[in-house]
Amino acid sequence: MTNQWNRWNLLELSRSFMVSRILFTGAELRIFDLMAQGPLSLEEICKKGNFKPRPIRILLDALASQGFLHKTSVDSYSMDQDLISLLTTDGKESILPMVLHGATLWKSWTNLTDIVRAGENTYRVPIGQRSQEETESFIGAMHVIGQKMAEQIAGSLDLSRFNKLLDVGGASGTYAMAFLKTFPGLTATIFDLEKVADMARTRILNEGFSDRITVVSGDYGIDELPEGHDLVFLSAVIHSNSREANSGLYMKIFKALEPGGAVLIRDHIMDSLRTSPPKGAVFAVNMLAATTDGDTYTFDEMREDLQHAGFSDVRMVLDGENMDQVLQALKPS
Repeated sequence: MTNQWNRWNLLELSRSFMVSRILFTGAELRIFDLMAQGPLSLEEICKKGNFKPRPIRILLDALASQGFLHKTSVDSYSMDQDLISLLTTDGKESILPMVLHGATLWKSWTNLTDIVRAGENTYRVPIGQRSQEETESFIGAMHVIGQKMAEQIAGSLDLSRFNKLLDVGGASGTYAMAFLKTFPGLTATIFDLEKVADMARTRILNEGFSDRITVVSGDYGIDELPEGHDLVFLSAVIHSNSREANSGLYMKIFKALEPGGAVLIRDHIMDSLRTSPPKGAVFAVNMLAATTDGDTYTFDEMREDLQHAGFSDVRMVLDGENMDQVLQALKPS
């Protein structure tokens, strides 16, 4: 394969973080919410946001240079409606939670060199110890990035034989609701940390699924899982854990499942060289920066650990490049 890198695109890549950081700062300062009110002068922006003129002018000009804003005169700024929809708190297609999550990742990735040099991550803040704002930003980001993928995955799987789903680490219910929309005979239980479970209850109520989804709070690393389910879904969970921790989780899932039931695992599932899918290899670095023991795992590793827990017929049921790979394993009848 021809090497894609040369002098010029390597230099461009080395500086590409600058535009990302400008976007993150605009999001963190809620500039886009402010600009959704309509064209504003620099003086009005300073007054409404309690900013000092020079720093905010430099940031606004940079945002305008990249097309996030328009500078309509010497000291007046505006924002396109399509970007208002994407980058504001109340935008119809808002990805703001995901952008804010990117700003959080920026902080953890800053320590990457030290983490690799030291051989361990001493910077990690577990989700249970994060502020409510950070937790809401993370869960909101997972909903933004997962909503369309959840619909696609639900539409690609035949789950018609199952009756009761247990979504372990189910966040605010994005996947559970997608499955229930696709399969009317299915009910679900979401199991997640208490501060996350409260967010799930709110979204489920707002989406009209309170009669079909039960939310149970707990920590899968400590607590046993609710039993009586014939399908378990484990979405974007195993990459946060060590292989040993995942093996223990598989055993808990096996215990919670009814005989003949199945577990579905959505994650990056790596080839034997751990370089494909490429996004999975990059995501493993994200886990190195953000967790104590997280990683992405190969199909063979997952199959071995699932079989050790008692599962059989371990196979890939969906493949992809964007954490849309899904592995299935069965609990014998």
